[in-house]
Amino acid sequence: MDRPGCRTDVAALREVGPAHDASRLLAVHPGDEGGSSGQARAGPARSADTAAGGFAVTADNRTPTERPGDDGLPPRPTPAVPAGVFVTGGNGFIGAALLDRLAELGVAAAGVDLAADRGRPEVVAGSTLTPEDWAPEVLAGASAVVHTAAIVSNAASRDDAWRTNVLGTARMIEAARAAGVRRFVHLSSEMAFGYDYPDGVDESYPVRVSGHSYVDTRVNSEAVVLAAHSRGDIDATIIRPGDVYGPGSVWVREPLRLLRANQAVLPAGGRGRFSPVYIDDLVDGILAALVEPAAVGQIYTLAAPDDVSCLDYFDRLAALAGRRVRTLPTAVALPVAAGLGAATRAVGGKSELTAASIRMLARRGGYSTRKATDQLGWRPRIDLDTGISRSARWAREVGLL
Repeated sequence: MDRPGCRTDVAALREVGPAHDASRLLAVHPGDEGGSSGQARAGPARSADTAAGGFAVTADNRTPTERPGDDGLPPRPTPAVPAGVFVTGGNGFIGAALLDRLAELGVAAAGVDLAADRGRPEVVAGSTLTPEDWAPEVLAGASAVVHTAAIVSNAASRDDAWRTNVLGTARMIEAARAAGVRRFVHLSSEMAFGYDYPDGVDESYPVRVSGHSYVDTRVNSEAVVLAAHSRGDIDATIIRPGDVYGPGSVWVREPLRLLRANQAVLPAGGRGRFSPVYIDDLVDGILAALVEPAAVGQIYTLAAPDDVSCLDYFDRLAALAGRRVRTLPTAVALPVAAGLGAATRAVGGKSELTAASIRMLARRGGYSTRKATDQLGWRPRIDLDTGISRSARWAREVGLL
């Protein structure tokens, strides 16, 4: 029987195949970075005071110039987050940003990633595939798990994507249940909607597996979470981020790399839809969902309320780099991008140029965020001009510009 608060989103879900059917799950996209498979969000060394349960209140030792400027914006929300938040993918882009914000709020937190980081004493080394190796001790005293760890590469194998995104999610739910942690916030993706959906789509729209790896692993991981919620194992909320960008993001790094290599190609004449959400706004939305009782059993899309074209977004980065973005019809861009990406990978390089990336950049629909606004009070603070400006400052500091 469905649990209270879960019926609407479960009913909307589900044309899903079995979560264990690896043959239907293929590879991944770079829109929502979490875990060690993505580059960690850069941060200075920090110190930690151990709190109850082994969690740490981590001091934010950044100088004022290392903290993003407020740019005349309203202050960020300061929710009353309970101590003991545990973040998977703690060294990834989203996970690290979340831990940074918890530190700013004075909240005791901890995390796990494939490798420990001396600059983040609250993050331990471990895999979400084998939580029995580390979770019994580390999860003791946790109040909530925020699961951000994921494969974030279109070039990843379908088996690797399934193991991390689906099996890893199932095992983290088992670990949380064994530790007595009920609150579980799962980071999914806007790509659970697939590549073909109505403009203005909202969370009531039924999702399905499609043969595209990233879409399928996100759909199936959501099914795993909602099934556990319906059984009463956890109190779950699912977040579907839009195209998450900001200092350190793959949506900044990869376009600049492609621009420098003269490989920046956009399908659909550049008219595909892009739904940028600045990393700080995403983190604020995650925390709003974490502390809102009505969010239990719900799915929320956190994306730009006003989408832009892919050309608009990429042209802003191209102007910073003094380069030009090429636009092509989708039918032409698919083989061009696949060939360029394959050639780069064949000589040992890394490239996100794949057919899946092109299909993603050819999307024609946007996403409704009304549910998050109505139920969580979530509204993005950072407009695209401000977000690109902050990202450009970071890119210059690290030598990408």
